[in-house]
Amino acid sequence: MIDQLAAAGLDIVHHFDARQVATELALPRLASHPVGVLVGNTRALWPKFCAARRDVHDPLEAYVEEAIDAIAVPTLYAHRRYDGAFLPFQRIAVAAGLGGLSPTQLVIHPVFGPWFALRAILLIEGTPPRTAPIGAPCRCEASCLTALDAAVSGRDWRRWVAVRDACPVGRAWRYSEEQIHYHYSNARL
Repeated sequence: MIDQLAAAGLDIVHHFDARQVATELALPRLASHPVGVLVGNTRALWPKFCAARRDVHDPLEAYVEEAIDAIAVPTLYAHRRYDGAFLPFQRIAVAAGLGGLSPTQLVIHPVFGPWFALRAILLIEGTPPRTAPIGAPCRCEASCLTALDAAVSGRDWRRWVAVRDACPVGRAWRYSEEQIHYHYSNARL
């Protein structure tokens, strides 16, 4: 499973105690299986997606679903609504111990910083690992909070990129300019 996901550019695979997180966050949908697997990506997704992309509505979501559906396990997607609402993937990631929530409200991974995306949760059988939130991977510097204030008060998507850029963690994992433009500007290549 991990190799199959990594081959598609989905290089973040984090196992957690689904029932514990379901109880903690009052999300009964997660409690159907003992183990949850958060699936996400770093910049590794971009070349794989570009090579496979087709001209369809929401091509990135279609690509992610095709890669994950091949595994054939119950899956909850970050881009889908369940009972009229999106699942709180950031809160799930923090409760599952994938990253810590920063004052800028970004989940910060200890290696990748803010340069990753959460795509899905696989629900599987097995013995759940011990799930515990991790400590804050960073303490936001003044530049992070200044960038956040500018983003909140403006309308330019580049200001939101500046919030991620201000984080001192994971700078080596920054998305390419093409990937950033795709995600933030709503322009399609």
